[in-house]
Amino acid sequence: MHRQTLPPRPWPHDPRCAQTLRGFSLLEALVVLALVGVLMAIAVPSLSDLRQQHRLQARAEAFLSSLVLARSEALHRQQRVTVCANAAPHGDSCDPEGRWQQGWLVFVDSNNSARRDPGEVIVERQDAMPEGFQLTVTNTVKSYFSYGGEGRSVSLSGAFMAGTWRFCSANLPHGWQVVSNAMGRPKLEKIPTKDCD
Repeated sequence: MHRQTLPPRPWPHDPRCAQTLRGFSLLEALVVLALVGVLMAIAVPSLSDLRQQHRLQARAEAFLSSLVLARSEALHRQQRVTVCANAAPHGDSCDPEGRWQQGWLVFVDSNNSARRDPGEVIVERQDAMPEGFQLTVTNTVKSYFSYGGEGRSVSLSGAFMAGTWRFCSANLPHGWQVVSNAMGRPKLEKIPTKDCD
């Protein structure tokens, strides 16, 4: 039986391997870098928008949580707990003008005034809205929203309260709104930016 012998494989230092072992040329490397740069330039604005969208959604979710907290505290304490627009970005009193953009307070409203008076316990304080974000509210809850000891939303006159808070940015395709019904149960909804006005 005749065994066929194959020629020996060339070693890497063999000149016959030069074509198979060569790397990228400088021109090829520059073209690849240019393509990566173009792709990054396209991706960065959309990533920035996505980050802004998440920040806006987080603020709306924070407000929803504040309403849920206020309702829970009212039931637990069996007394009125109020959420109000903060008078100053880091203050501890309610803004009668209802500038919710400055942040909001959740407090135990011991004297049922819908205003935080000295000595009334602050349950939670939320910071002002970041620059470029807007927070608007319906007129029915201009400066405060309260829960009575039964966990229902209640105004100073004893009537039910319902309201809508809209979290928007002109630079984003949609915003968020927190809606509280007549029973005081809040929910979060996505809305198109055109509904923010």
